[in-house]
Amino acid sequence: MAADDDAQSSRRRSEFMQALTTEHTALQSARSSTVSESAARSGLYLTTLSSAVVALALVGQVSKFGNAFLIFALAILPVVFLLGLITYGRLLQTGVEDVIYARAIGRIHRVYEGIDPNKAQYFKQTQIDQVGLAAVGLWKLRWQQFLASAAAIAIVNAVVGGAFIAIVAGAVSKSTVAAIAVGAGASLLLAALVLRHQWRTWMRVAKALPLGES
Repeated sequence: MAADDDAQSSRRRSEFMQALTTEHTALQSARSSTVSESAARSGLYLTTLSSAVVALALVGQVSKFGNAFLIFALAILPVVFLLGLITYGRLLQTGVEDVIYARAIGRIHRVYEGIDPNKAQYFKQTQIDQVGLAAVGLWKLRWQQFLASAAAIAIVNAVVGGAFIAIVAGAVSKSTVAAIAVGAGASLLLAALVLRHQWRTWMRVAKALPLGES
């Protein structure tokens, strides 16, 4: 009877480790997918923006920056700006998804650590989390957020929005200085709003996924 219990326990442990390994592999694939999607979406936005800038330059050269240039800018820049907002939103989502997957992998690592405590160091978590950044020579999270793909796209897109507003202001006021001032102010305001949104999102994630769970 005891032998049967031992055999059943051994079988369950073996099945559990197989399931755990499968889950680990699936989570690693999911993390790779978030990185690939982020790169693809960033590339799509930047390619679209580059094409729009080239097209604006050509139209401006041909039309001497007249009405044709103004109409073309008013038509194309809002589309690029909207694509930028969508790209930013999805990049932020994929970043959050990556953290969720990393936390799940961290829990699996803790199970691996318990298999042989003498070799637990091989399964120590290596991902950088919301705390401990300074200990490894990195900035605090408030500054580290500027290095994220979502933040980079958001800042570039804020410049696009500011350029659109500057063009409109220039057409209305006929003053280059006023248009530049309004556009610069709009860019800074848009960038500040989006970065504030990103910071609040990550703070909600940090609260919902405390380190003790990983």
